[in-house]
Order: sequence, then C-alpha cells, then structure tokens
Amino acid sequence: MSELNISNTVAGNGTSLKITIAGKLTIENAAELQTNLLGNCNKMENIQLDISAVDEIDLAGMQLICSACRTNLDAKRQFNFTGCISEAVKSAISAVGLQRQITCKHNADLPCLWCGGIN
Repeated sequence: MSELNISNTVAGNGTSLKITIAGKLTIENAAELQTNLLGNCNKMENIQLDISAVDEIDLAGMQLICSACRTNLDAKRQFNFTGCISEAVKSAISAVGLQRQITCKHNADLPCLWCGGIN
C-alpha cells in the first residue's frame, strides 16, 4: 500500500469521531491528514485515531499526530489512539526514541500518547 487512505466515522450523537488511517503517512501526503483533522476535529468532543493499518510513517507524520494531540488537549477535547499500533509505527517510535519518553508536558505530565498515555 503506498497511498494514504483516511476514513471518518462519527458516533455518539455527533460528538465522537474515529479517524482510520491506512497506508503511507509521510511528508509527501501528511497535508491530506492535516486537512482532515482541521476540518473535522473542532466539531467533536472525542477523537479516536486508528493507525493499525499505517504501513509507513516518518517524522512529519508523527509530528502531525503530536500536533493534533496538543491542539485537541488545549481545546479540552479527548484525543487518543484506538486499536493496535502497527509494526511500522512501533518501529518509528523506537527509531526516534519516543519509547523512552515517560511523560508529556502538554498532557498534564501524564504518559505521552505514543507511550500509551490516555488523554
């Protein structure tokens, strides 16, 4: 799979959004996810991101997800992963050293989203 595929599912009387991402989340196509996040998240109270089918992610993709997490936390919205984290994402987390991050200063010093933190 080489393209980025994004699907949105709204639940909870329109207050919850599940964003499912599959394929390649890299700098070449991160703008597509950014547009989706900016256009849909501000209407929701709870955003769940399913990245179980991401088969490639780079630092730009990871930064985009961190930015979305921070933006939603600042707006008092819940933002978290749902489902399993793909092996490609786990490898990226290890490669950039995020598995060593204990807490996130943007998340009330709770565990970082990448390290199993729940927002």
